[in-house]
Amino acid sequence: MSQLLQVSQNLIQPKTRSEAFFGLLFGENMNSYPKRSGMKTNAGKRDSERQWVFVGTKERMKSMATQATLYAVLADPAVDTSFYTPNGYYRRDLRWTESLRWLNALTFDFDNYGESIEEVIERIDRAGLPRPTAIVRTPSGGHHASFFFTEPVRATDKAIRLYSAIMWHMADDLGADMAAVGANRIFRTPTEQNMLYFEPANRYSFDVFKDWREINHPYDPDAGGFVNVHTGNLMSHPALQYLLTAPCDYGNRDVVAFNLALAMKASDWTQEQAETAMRDWFIYCCAKGAQAGKKPFTQRDAVYKASYVFRSSKLQAPKAEIIREITGMPFYYRTRNHWEPAKPRSERERSHLHEWEADLLDLLQSEKELSGTQQELATRLHCPLTSFKAVLGQLKDAGKVIVETRRGRGGVTVIRPSEAPEAAAEASNVIPFPIEDKNENGPSAPVENGVVVYADFRERKIERIERFSEVKIEPEPPDPGPPD
Repeated sequence: MSQLLQVSQNLIQPKTRSEAFFGLLFGENMNSYPKRSGMKTNAGKRDSERQWVFVGTKERMKSMATQATLYAVLADPAVDTSFYTPNGYYRRDLRWTESLRWLNALTFDFDNYGESIEEVIERIDRAGLPRPTAIVRTPSGGHHASFFFTEPVRATDKAIRLYSAIMWHMADDLGADMAAVGANRIFRTPTEQNMLYFEPANRYSFDVFKDWREINHPYDPDAGGFVNVHTGNLMSHPALQYLLTAPCDYGNRDVVAFNLALAMKASDWTQEQAETAMRDWFIYCCAKGAQAGKKPFTQRDAVYKASYVFRSSKLQAPKAEIIREITGMPFYYRTRNHWEPAKPRSERERSHLHEWEADLLDLLQSEKELSGTQQELATRLHCPLTSFKAVLGQLKDAGKVIVETRRGRGGVTVIRPSEAPEAAAEASNVIPFPIEDKNENGPSAPVENGVVVYADFRERKIERIERFSEVKIEPEPPDPGPPD
């Protein structure tokens, strides 16, 4: 029985051209019928091949994973199925780029109203591209042309970036709408009335379009997508202009607003200019409202993005990789480092340990000796007790101070500067080299001449060499004899 059901799932026959369109587009990874409720096959396992597709209006879309459900929704006159997603998702409740599973086709929006099918195909021929699989007329008089893949492409991050880059070059050469570029786009649903061209044999491998891009638009990081932040205006780049003027759908508004604000800051815009631009962007380009169960993105949120970016000194410019991903356009720029001078100590709430060390040494230089409990000494320096203990330990280990602790009921800590630290440091660099007299008949004995070498071992250099005479070096006493 299960084998018969499995065979029957692959025997569904489309009755209309629209069903044939979707069967050809999604049939590779879409079952014909839903599984029966009593079936236990693959229980507890997730289907890594299944794709959810969406059909509906721009504001609300239904998700489905079988051809029978899709065809039933398309045939229901009570359901508005004006738009569809050509690519498939692994989640039924989230139509985001991050939830894509399969890339099934490349679809382009031609806004040249009044053009004929022959003129659209002529555009495609001039661009050196193969003939499309289908062409659908839009209510405004434009066209949506689709190129179906012979095998769907797994929507990894790398594949989505490549898909978007190829789609951008193709749309640019075809004169199509650049705002409709991207893997997460919706297009007009084909019907018997609006689908003017459909050739099921025109299906192509994704490698065909990769080869077209390599021939016509070879990858070059130093091409027009490069911007020098030092001398150029980042907002003048086509990718940023696209983000600023293209419609922004649900799921992208927050990230687009944030990166636009970063680009405005990197272009030396004022905060007032950025907030005004973000307000206009929300009014003219940003989708209003929110998806079911989601918090709406408001004009106040868009303006807040700009004020937040301009207030933060750590945020300076957008990541080029993010701009390329959300636009599908080449975008590169040379970074510019920003350093802020350190604040004066009077404007800071906290001080560094080396600053407390300098304060303690300055106080010792004037008073020669400090006495009291460690809490009293720390309070005198306006220093926390833990920081004072750390500073005192570092100075003691460095040999710069002498610390005496007197315990008991009246116990105190006495701190004095070490005696002539410079002289001690200089003496530690003095190494005498006695000149020995080699005596063949006896042990060598030092002569009464010497050399003093003043060397700086840290700098690895000899400062000076002094020779002197009448230096008597006492020979070492012999080893004591064994006991009697």
